[in-house]
Amino acid sequence: MLIRVLKTFASVVLLCSWLPFSLNAAAQIPEGTPKARIAIVGGTFLNDIFFSSNLIKKEFTIETKMGTSPKIYFAEYDDIPFYYVHNHGDGKWQATWVALYDLGVEEVIGGATAGAINKKMAVYDYIVADDLIDMNIDRALSFPKEIYRDPNAIPLPRLTPAMDTDIRNILVAQTKKAFAADPYFKKRTVHDKGVIVQARGGRFETVSEIKAFKQWGGDLVTMSVGTEIVYARQLGINYATLIVVSNPAEGMGTWDFSLMEELYPRINPLSLKIVLESLKPIAALQGKSRVSDGLINHPEMTSKKKEK
Repeated sequence: MLIRVLKTFASVVLLCSWLPFSLNAAAQIPEGTPKARIAIVGGTFLNDIFFSSNLIKKEFTIETKMGTSPKIYFAEYDDIPFYYVHNHGDGKWQATWVALYDLGVEEVIGGATAGAINKKMAVYDYIVADDLIDMNIDRALSFPKEIYRDPNAIPLPRLTPAMDTDIRNILVAQTKKAFAADPYFKKRTVHDKGVIVQARGGRFETVSEIKAFKQWGGDLVTMSVGTEIVYARQLGINYATLIVVSNPAEGMGTWDFSLMEELYPRINPLSLKIVLESLKPIAALQGKSRVSDGLINHPEMTSKKKEK
């Protein structure tokens, strides 16, 4: 009898190993991996300044169902643990976000520099954007079901609103506070909304493209955060982004690359201060109902009426 039970158990285990999904589809995290609920995904708004901050305690990669993650840096600030990912994940778009999902991240601050389409947004202004026009044509639009913890969920999310309102409010408040304390930025403006156009990237846009984006209602053009906005919502991660105007969009004003030599050394320290000071109020959101609740998983598509 015992042998029969053991054989049955072995058969069940073997069957489960061949199932396309499991009750816990997320990758197994190696023992000893430091834990955090919050992540910062860096872009040109931070550049390399994070690596001179003395905040990093450990660095690691993990294996995900979308491949090896980029380097993930574990850090602490004001007793708040968090992860840092450099340069939007160095092109590992899906592996980056699946790694954060597998690690249990619930809150993410992203950011970038951008070209201003809206002439009310000047160089050195900061924008906590609230909406997106996605012109991505070459990055995957969604994740395979195998990466999700719940194989029965159908991730077809709404993006209205496109980003988490709680994190956005915190970023607005912390950016205004940082501006007030900095003589150079006191005369600059913090915008509490703006529409990002994510262009394909790899080059700056043409004047005609910017004219088209302006007609659509775009305020800013950038290359990466649109993908992050979408992926975060698809994975149930609360996300908001901090944008810095680095130049007028093409045709919206004159500029040249020498502008960047002055710009990055000014904005990178301020951006780091803003995101670090945002960590504690974001950590305090744990357990709170959020704007994305109910927006992520489309109900089953069936002609049958659901029984209550």
